[in-house]
Amino acid sequence: MEIIGVVAHEHGVSLTEPGREQVYFTDAYIGSGATDHWALRTGSDPSKYANDVRAALKTFDSHLLITDMQPMDAVIEKAQAGTRFSWLLIGSFAVIAAMLAGVGLYGVLATVVRQRTAEIGIRMALGAQSNNIFKLVVGQGLRLAGIGIAAGLITAFVLTRGMTTMLVGVKSTDPATFATMAVVFFLIAATASWLPALRASSLDPIVALRDE
Repeated sequence: MEIIGVVAHEHGVSLTEPGREQVYFTDAYIGSGATDHWALRTGSDPSKYANDVRAALKTFDSHLLITDMQPMDAVIEKAQAGTRFSWLLIGSFAVIAAMLAGVGLYGVLATVVRQRTAEIGIRMALGAQSNNIFKLVVGQGLRLAGIGIAAGLITAFVLTRGMTTMLVGVKSTDPATFATMAVVFFLIAATASWLPALRASSLDPIVALRDE
């Protein structure tokens, strides 16, 4: 046999599985007389060539029947349907987790502000400014968020290694993805901390001490 070309490894089974070696033969060499699948490269919309392909095959054999003709994008789309559904579920759970994290942090800080109302009133009576109280509460919320984000990144780094079979064109420990998620959760934490901090900084020290 004469080697006429070498190509990169081919993803013949799944896009998520590594490609493997392939050997290409002409249809006549195999001796079957017809192949099951043909792939055609076109310079524009492949749907425009459907009739031309059928006409070309008829010139060889009028009994040949094309049972399925679709662009490669549709083939890849169908092959990725299961993975896409899995990622949709994971994404939905991630959004719910982010919402729960924000609500939970807000609830914790709101409770802390309510429990420390007298302390905050004393601080303000002794000269603490509203912006100092605001920074105090926001700082506490961001510290909690920082601990949670660090723990989450470590856990994700370990668990995502088991998801490599679902990833195409990206590593399970992609730095950009980890950094983006950390920033998103940090912004959620900052937003959740803002409301309790605003309430704490607007307290009237006299009213706060009297209520306690």
